[in-house]
Amino acid sequence: MTNSHFEKALNAFKKTGATVTPQREIILAYLVDSHCHPTAKKIYSDLNEGHQHISLATVYNTLEALIKAKLVIDIEDSKTAEHHFDYFGSPHYHIICDRCGSIVDGEDFDFSSLLKGAEKESGYLLKSAHVEVHGLCPNCQKKV
Repeated sequence: MTNSHFEKALNAFKKTGATVTPQREIILAYLVDSHCHPTAKKIYSDLNEGHQHISLATVYNTLEALIKAKLVIDIEDSKTAEHHFDYFGSPHYHIICDRCGSIVDGEDFDFSSLLKGAEKESGYLLKSAHVEVHGLCPNCQKKV
């Protein structure tokens, strides 16, 4: 994790007026550094393996606060109904395998044209977008 990404996220979190505890800082740092789109249980497990001693309730409460602060997004797996979480420090989209559920980030996408087109069509004043693209990952394609 680059320290500047974490500091930027932490400052944005503080600006929301949320209570920033050491546990919340640890969870935010984990998410800023993670590219695996973890579930709450994986965050809990990984942090407690590192002897952080953070409760599962604290993980869920922190995720809720980070989502409310628009720093983290919730990606629901439509097959398993599991929720995966992703630090959304910069616009990107998600490519999701419909067979195994793997999620990867896509970076090369012009969100501004998407938002402008959606605003023009709907009349809404849009603030953000979350885009998911579904298909089969290379490993699952081999199994077809």
